[in-house]
Amino acid sequence: MKLTDNRLIEFLQKKFEGKPFDLEAFLNPSENDLHNPNKLKDLPEAVKKIKEAISQNKHILVYGDYDCDGICASTILFLYLKSVNANVDVFIPNRFENGYGISIDAIEEIQSCYSPDLLVTVDLGITAVEEVEILKQEGVDVIITDHHLPLSEIPDCLVVDPKLCVEDYGFDGLCGAGVALKLVEGLAGRQEALKYLDICAIATVGDIVPLVNENRVIAKLGINKINSGNCLKSIKFLMDKLELKTLSSYDISFKIVPRLNACGRMDNAFKVVDFLVETDPKILEQKYLEIDGDNSLRLGFIDKGNKIIDKAMEKYDQAEPSILVKGSFHEGIIGILASKICHEYNKPTIIFTETESGTLKGSGRSIDKIDIHKIISNMQDMLENFGGHKMAVGVEILPENFEKFKQIFNEKILEISSFKDFLIDEKQYDIMLEEEDFSNGFISQLDLLEPFGCDNEKPIFAIKQKAMNVVQISEKAFKHYRCFTAKNNQITSFNSYLISDILRSESEKLLRVELAKNYYQGQEKTNVILHGINLENINICGLEEQDFKSAIFNKYYSIFDFNNKDNYKLCDDIEKVIKEKLSESDFGTIVVVSNSSDANFISELDLQKYYSSKPFSNGQNTVLISPLGLNNLKQVNNYKNIIFLHKHFENEHLYFSQSATVFEPSKISIPKFELKSDREVFVRVYNLIKNFAELKANDELDLASKLALKSGDISASQILFCMLVFMELNFLEFDTVLNSIKILPAKKMELTSSLIYKEVK
Repeated sequence: MKLTDNRLIEFLQKKFEGKPFDLEAFLNPSENDLHNPNKLKDLPEAVKKIKEAISQNKHILVYGDYDCDGICASTILFLYLKSVNANVDVFIPNRFENGYGISIDAIEEIQSCYSPDLLVTVDLGITAVEEVEILKQEGVDVIITDHHLPLSEIPDCLVVDPKLCVEDYGFDGLCGAGVALKLVEGLAGRQEALKYLDICAIATVGDIVPLVNENRVIAKLGINKINSGNCLKSIKFLMDKLELKTLSSYDISFKIVPRLNACGRMDNAFKVVDFLVETDPKILEQKYLEIDGDNSLRLGFIDKGNKIIDKAMEKYDQAEPSILVKGSFHEGIIGILASKICHEYNKPTIIFTETESGTLKGSGRSIDKIDIHKIISNMQDMLENFGGHKMAVGVEILPENFEKFKQIFNEKILEISSFKDFLIDEKQYDIMLEEEDFSNGFISQLDLLEPFGCDNEKPIFAIKQKAMNVVQISEKAFKHYRCFTAKNNQITSFNSYLISDILRSESEKLLRVELAKNYYQGQEKTNVILHGINLENINICGLEEQDFKSAIFNKYYSIFDFNNKDNYKLCDDIEKVIKEKLSESDFGTIVVVSNSSDANFISELDLQKYYSSKPFSNGQNTVLISPLGLNNLKQVNNYKNIIFLHKHFENEHLYFSQSATVFEPSKISIPKFELKSDREVFVRVYNLIKNFAELKANDELDLASKLALKSGDISASQILFCMLVFMELNFLEFDTVLNSIKILPAKKMELTSSLIYKEVK
């Protein structure tokens, strides 16, 4: 099939503008596009040494990293060497006992357990200068194969690393498994190497190396090999377990690689090598259960780690150019946590945890504009251990050096960047579509660009929409929504409660979406997934009750005096405050637009570039367009100034002055909705809540709207008001874990005992 869609062709040409690019070679890579392995520095000599070791029956030990790339690289080299009857074993260091790379502990273990004559590393070793000398002194010959960045000194042995010979080889982006594949090609020719494309493709996608040039050839041909059924039995077994009829780069990244990585994170990654080389279905089943168990453990520790991080970020100083957090994390998941925070805040991030030996071990991730590896490599005097590349590093320091490390790290970041580099631009998209493009024909054209990944990201599309029909997917999946366009096309929107009203509104918006195939009951369908909203002209008429509900909710929390009235400013000229605060800094100010009057006012101030449907975690300046307004402190943890354009009650937003300076108008807006305070309506609402106590909802406001639909004649605002009175009097409680209301045993109390009742009445 040929690529005929001009928009996709233009997208590719723009993506690779200024770089060597052959459209035909990109779309249809072949084995002829692979580079000559002998142009890799030291590879011919490494081939000679390995062949001599095989012929002399010397004991060869393949030493691989404990991540997916290292595991796959070890598997490739081991399977080849085993196929030629070499005397070979594999050693994967234990993250917790041996640490990263070639350590002294690991050398002692391999000497006592294996006594190798030749040690060949895969996916590690480029910085192991001292360790290689120790091995040589003990009579072990060493070959390093790696793909990471070298430091100023290189180990004194044969070193095969494409980053040492970019000009000769022509590409430096191979992963560790890719280098192992080239070593096999050097040892036995291209046809032999092609046998291992399946496992190499998984590593190439999983290690987030650029999916261009030779990596694209490996990934595309390897995935084709898997989908043809001509792959390792272990890979076929894994696909069956995950119910994957065909494999895509998405499946590799989010379904296979996390499982292969889990063992190295939680226990010992060697069991994954055992699994990958196994052919017996019964043994595969046993080993898969071990891998799946480690993956479940991983998910549990990530959940715990996220809670610790969330707590730490409440005290985060947004004036710092990086995020460094130390805490009691499971060592195996600090890289995952760092990646999440770096992406969310758009700042270099290192998460540290204390090791058993008393050091602090950190895993770091960075943003495109900042080479975190280069920065830390210039801080050698305070490092116990270090390795990685531009976007990801591992580092180990002494606890007493943490504050000094943090200070110098931040200083070095600011030397090469400005705070504008940390702004998140979520409004970018690649191609504008019409709804007619949501077809299998267009998806088939898009498939020609696969596999997607680093440097070949899947395009983000945009479509224009106004009002949409938005419904929760189900009672169980209540956090996720189906959005139906004017032409009744369906868009899936995950965790989108806070933007559901904007989706329903008449506001003109560009929806940023991703297109994918979805297989259900044997049928192929187009799946459209929402990434975000670009707001253009604002029209939120008809959603005023959402704003009023939010006002009642905020008043409820604000009646408990937080003694922060110094941070609570009443303003006669809100426009002046907005202009002053937005001009002070690119970070720290959020302006809340929650009704149509606000929208008309803000539209005249030419602030469209700030429009957003949600606050930013990094606290960058935002004009929040949301009929729900704000109702949670966690939404605005990193904002110093919160500007509300109207209020319905005195001190309505005092709640937010706990963490920021709050600005609101002096005048009170007259709401369009009335609240009844007679006992009869409270009894009706209480019985309604009891009858539908099992209803799942995102929060109290969402529950009030759902109960209003059940009642038929009581407004959501009235239900929320009654509910909050009952909560204050301890008759009810909203369970944020179960996402439903709980009826509490309570003594009889008068409604007038409630502060919110008296204030609102």
